[in-house]
Amino acid sequence: MSFVRNLAILSLVAAVAVGTTGCKPRGQKSVADEERGNENGRSASALQAENTALKGELAQAREELEKNKGPTVGDVAGGSLGIEGIEGVTNIGGGRVALGEDFAFEKGSATLNKEGKKSIEKLALKLNDGDHANQMVVVEGHTDDAPVSRPQTVDKFTDNWGLSAARSASVVRALQAAGIPPARLRGAFRGQYAPAVTGGKKDDRGANRRVEIYLAR
Repeated sequence: MSFVRNLAILSLVAAVAVGTTGCKPRGQKSVADEERGNENGRSASALQAENTALKGELAQAREELEKNKGPTVGDVAGGSLGIEGIEGVTNIGGGRVALGEDFAFEKGSATLNKEGKKSIEKLALKLNDGDHANQMVVVEGHTDDAPVSRPQTVDKFTDNWGLSAARSASVVRALQAAGIPPARLRGAFRGQYAPAVTGGKKDDRGANRRVEIYLAR
């Protein structure tokens, strides 16, 4: 009888021991919980550090962009470039200057006249001066909306696309001859499809016949 009683007491003690081992006091974290918390903390810290580094790189990139942003022709037209002293060249805003085609070319021709060449030589001196000497020079030809009609003009240029392209090329060649390195020159042409003014009046058409020149990177 005493043996059975002792066996029962031992079984009860063992059960209590197992139950105690499997439970933890309220508020006490297990080792696994602590490890998960530490890992989450490390991940958050790493993300925060990465975010800070990216913000620093973005700020540096913006600073470099602002530092390397050069002036355009129009921005300095009345100042260091001084185009107001160049006959036939006007500041048309938006960072561009324009060489009037009626001033620089004969009607229906893409050959620069003497006055046009002189003005381009003066402009080339400005474009080669100081900070401007490191910038690309873009030359863009434009016409009015009157189609080329004389037989010899049609044979040579076909249409306004061809005329604007040929006049742009003439100015590019003249700038190169005046000392602008060819690697800095880029020709473009728009025909009649980017008018400076609209309205169809004779004076409007004259303003639309131009070769625009501007600086770019």
